[in-house]
Amino acid sequence: MIKRLIKKVSFPLIPTLLLLAGFGLATACLLIFAELSEEVLEKEAFGFDPVIIDAVRSYSSPAMDRVMLVFTEIGSKLALGVLVAAGMLWLWLKRKNIWGMLFFLIAVGGGGLLNLILKNAFQRKRPDTDPIVEALGFSFPSGHAMGSLVYYGFLGYLVVRSKRKTGIKFFWGFLFGFVIILIGISRIYLGVHYPSDVVAGYAAGLVWLLLCVAALEAVYFYKQRNS
Repeated sequence: MIKRLIKKVSFPLIPTLLLLAGFGLATACLLIFAELSEEVLEKEAFGFDPVIIDAVRSYSSPAMDRVMLVFTEIGSKLALGVLVAAGMLWLWLKRKNIWGMLFFLIAVGGGGLLNLILKNAFQRKRPDTDPIVEALGFSFPSGHAMGSLVYYGFLGYLVVRSKRKTGIKFFWGFLFGFVIILIGISRIYLGVHYPSDVVAGYAAGLVWLLLCVAALEAVYFYKQRNS
């Protein structure tokens, strides 16, 4: 009797803990974004921006320029668009995962639209400190940071949810995280974003990603419950 009761109670325990953790993380990201956006609206300068910019650009060299250009291209709209198409094709051919395809598209496409809305809402000008590449549009929040976190973050979610071995999951999770961070650093290095833009992009992107993942998990739960 006790064992049966434990099983009934423990079944939703892990999903509940994950839900609470996700809610807490999303709340923290919202607070970070709210704090940064308030300062941007008030035209206040961030003390950590010039410090981080100087630290990142202290590694400047022709070879590093090429490396940073590669990573910034990986996070570009064109690259993410091609990668999304490839990811959706893989989900269809290998997994027959229609819901995964739909929410993958919603996550990345909706994240891009949300970033455009935020940029036009805050209208922060880009840094004018000798940028290495030319960038159009407003600066806050970083579209590369937000888009890469949503795209590679969703891939990481799919890997974690798969039946792959734990070691492989850790490997891909680390790789995706590494790429996301370097894409953000590349935008600072190339002089087209403030560090605060990148942090805001990560915060907004993570909130949107968690919402999309939570919605997809709700669909899976409903389907499993009614199957």
